[in-house]
Amino acid sequence: MNSKITLLLLSLFSIVGYSQDKTYDLLKNKTQTNILYDRVYNISDAANSKRKEITTNQFLQTYHEIQRADFNNRLPKLEAVQNQANLGFAQNQIPLSVLISDFETIKKSEIDTKNVFLNSNNQMEIKSGIANPFEKHSINLIGALLQKSKTNQVDFILKNNLIFNTTDRTITSIAVNYDDSKAWKNINQNQAFRINFTKNGNQIINFKLTLSTGEIIEQSITFDVDCPKFVASNKNSATELLAPNVINTIAATIPYQGYGETASFLGQAEYEIFPDTVDGILDKPIFLLDGFDPGDARNIPGIYSLLNYGTTGQNLGDIVRAQGYDLVILNFPTYTRTGTTTVVDGGVDYIQRNAMILVELINQINAQKVGTAQNVVIGPSMGGLISRYALRYMEQNNLTHDTRLYISFDSPHLGANVPIGFQHLFNYMGFGPVGDVTMQALVNGMLKSPAAREMLIDHFEGHLQTGSVTEFNTAAATLVPTGCPNYRTAFQNELNAMGFPSTTRNVSIANGAGNGTMTGTPGMVVMNHTFNITTTQRAIINLNFTPSIAQNIIEVSHFKGQTNLIFWFTVYESLAKSKAPTYTDGLDSAPGGRFDMNSLAGLGTGNALLTEFMNNLNIMYFDFIPVWSSMGISGTSNLYSPVTASSVTPFAASSIPITNENHVTLTATNVAFALNEILNAVLSTSQNLGLNSIWIKNPIENAIQINSNYAIENATISVTDILGKTIFNTSNVTINGMLEIPVSLSNGVYLITIKTDKESVVKKVVKE
Repeated sequence: MNSKITLLLLSLFSIVGYSQDKTYDLLKNKTQTNILYDRVYNISDAANSKRKEITTNQFLQTYHEIQRADFNNRLPKLEAVQNQANLGFAQNQIPLSVLISDFETIKKSEIDTKNVFLNSNNQMEIKSGIANPFEKHSINLIGALLQKSKTNQVDFILKNNLIFNTTDRTITSIAVNYDDSKAWKNINQNQAFRINFTKNGNQIINFKLTLSTGEIIEQSITFDVDCPKFVASNKNSATELLAPNVINTIAATIPYQGYGETASFLGQAEYEIFPDTVDGILDKPIFLLDGFDPGDARNIPGIYSLLNYGTTGQNLGDIVRAQGYDLVILNFPTYTRTGTTTVVDGGVDYIQRNAMILVELINQINAQKVGTAQNVVIGPSMGGLISRYALRYMEQNNLTHDTRLYISFDSPHLGANVPIGFQHLFNYMGFGPVGDVTMQALVNGMLKSPAAREMLIDHFEGHLQTGSVTEFNTAAATLVPTGCPNYRTAFQNELNAMGFPSTTRNVSIANGAGNGTMTGTPGMVVMNHTFNITTTQRAIINLNFTPSIAQNIIEVSHFKGQTNLIFWFTVYESLAKSKAPTYTDGLDSAPGGRFDMNSLAGLGTGNALLTEFMNNLNIMYFDFIPVWSSMGISGTSNLYSPVTASSVTPFAASSIPITNENHVTLTATNVAFALNEILNAVLSTSQNLGLNSIWIKNPIENAIQINSNYAIENATISVTDILGKTIFNTSNVTINGMLEIPVSLSNGVYLITIKTDKESVVKKVVKE
């Protein structure tokens, strides 16, 4: 008996990866459908397929599982279907697809009674005399291969080559109803039909399939509309058209050839000018760039909202526009490369190529603007690298950027971090035996993007075994942080060689703590959880943050896929280890701008495994942009060293918190810092020692304390809030020494304007 159990264990442990397919070969001719669902991991729960509000990922996951479970390989691989999605994007159409299939699963009772068992050749076998140990299921599913449109007039199309059918059932008609108050409308294959949506957000589209069997199947899909022409109304909860809303397209005139590319290409983007609310003249441009944005999840209004802060709807963009500045927002959307069907995700494209777009935009705005005021450039996150590169490139190539101030906003000047344990796990779950489509999209769209390969200090592709797409090296020398081969080192060397813009004032806003405060602790347990997929399938996942120097080497990711055949056996397994460098504890818990895992929750819609993953994390944050990187600190590689006056940084001034904040978070403190940098150079209109000598106590308390070493007579003093509303005003004031003005103010940011008949100055203060 013991020898039989040992043999069974050895047999099961030898089943790894997709080699499990051979395990079920003896059952092929026993099935009616030739599709045995037990051959794959049951992520989509196809046997209990839903018919309401099917997302793109849900459809693709179901398709991927049925395709791999088919003994006869009758369906194209998932990549072929995804290529059709890209073609649809290039043709400005949303491809629909239909999957009609019957499949079988092994009854749990037949395994429990050993009527279906694993023989000595590592193959599942049916005991003699057992007629039908399977349960049959049917699926009739329709889905959209693209989940989102940036226009409200959307063309859908169902092509013949995207109708997949492994049965003898055929479709006799398909009808659509996208408004419950309207009748069903028949749609024809290979003929596009248009839906005019009247609002942004999640849309429900209903379909009715009539089959040759007489069966009528009603199903709905979800589809996202993200049209910049729609904005939320202040009057009601509906959405209405905003007019005008001029979004301009722009293409670089300087091409860029990325690492591994065979030719150079021109980047494309879009921008919108938000004029000031004083005179509406384009005369004081402030450029605001998008950051790392896979799939263009953040449109131009979304970029504008990056300037929100506080709890009462305050926005830095609104403030500077009220002071006469014009906000120019540059977005890097997903686009089709001119003359091709190649789809480019601009939000994660090469940093250098996007920088060339900014070069062109600066040139165009400089040609349009009125007056002599110089530009301000604000680069949040990756946008800080794009703008740094563009400004410095222009200086090195005798191009005038006419920019006085560059604000880096939690930008990764020395690299960014995503925990290597997470990277290993997501990649394995996507491209290993699990085949999770959501994880595939996350890895392809984020981790494998050119920008991520350039920025990530530790990248999973730098740890892969030769010839493997999922398995990590195990030798100690390969466990230290390693960037993506051919990308990371080349990019950082190029950036370092260029340096920073030399004719601008360069300042930084960091979201990482300057006093060494950690996010979690090195080596901490992030997850230790068992995921029960079905009654016969489960996954055990262990995750840890990267280690401290003292821990040296630890396991940061471990995935076990198990099957229940009498008892639980591990049938495939993958793990990753990490080693701390000799000069610092691990990346994941270092002081820095935090990545909030809650932001990934939307990816798990309809994916029970990912939802359960999110619900069982022991910490929802990790160090994304180390403060060491956002401040560009040289002279030390210790990520945990506090930032002090002796720290060597390329920035003339900075705002650094004492607690770790979420990445690209504005606060009253760093907004006051930004306003001081933006407004001071222009609003101080005279070099007279009088007003320039003024000092105001900040933050303020129950009174405004104004100090001057020079006598200032006949001054007018006004206090306005962020929306330009005058809170206090007085005139004919003499300031000589200290002047105290009792004013009752709520918490927030205020502008104090002091004028004489010859000059004026504006100071920013905070009431906390």
